[in-house]
Amino acid sequence: MAYKDKLRQIPLGIVAGLATLVLASGGSVAWFTWRALNPTPPVAEFPSIDLETDPLLTVPDPTVPTQTAEQPVVQDPATQPAPVELTGQVYWLKDDGTSFELVAQSVSVAADASPSDRVAAVFGNLLSKPGDPSQEAFTTIPEQTQLLSASVEADGVHVDLSGDFETGGGSAAMIGRLGQVLYTATAFDPAAPVWLSVEGKPLTLLGGEGLEVSQPMTRSDFDAGFQP
Repeated sequence: MAYKDKLRQIPLGIVAGLATLVLASGGSVAWFTWRALNPTPPVAEFPSIDLETDPLLTVPDPTVPTQTAEQPVVQDPATQPAPVELTGQVYWLKDDGTSFELVAQSVSVAADASPSDRVAAVFGNLLSKPGDPSQEAFTTIPEQTQLLSASVEADGVHVDLSGDFETGGGSAAMIGRLGQVLYTATAFDPAAPVWLSVEGKPLTLLGGEGLEVSQPMTRSDFDAGFQP
């Protein structure tokens, strides 16, 4: 009875504080006990990646063009070697049974030659050979005929031949040799007009029968006036 009376004499605030302290102490002990029985799992550590040195993660520079291994390399035409030779033509005659037919034979000319020198080069072949045996083709230009001059001007191709060009042969032979000269002179420019002269004088009549030659004359003019 005396014990109970002493408890009643303790202030209620002190009793409440002691109860709170006991509860708090008990909670702390319980938390430390749970942590001891349940340790914290280790935190996984990942290796760091250096973006500047890892080739798999390198970010491409958008300002630098990319090129695949299979992409063909386009050659710059300006860097290509210039051709050493050009192909021109000389013209021979072939008998087709009723008339003479003009046939071409390819010849090589130096690529660095001037237009005038190219014309002179093909005439050198035309006047130095009897024809093209591989095509059974021949020439009706007298073998003594010489090229006195050849030039390419703004108004066409100018060709001057020696007087032997007008000698020998009938009308068919005359027409044939005129066609040979005209077509060979325009080997590098088929549409060019040709000014033909003999010993420096414009050729207006050819042969004893007086075949009229217009000045200048084009391939189309010849085909229309002399070809059957």
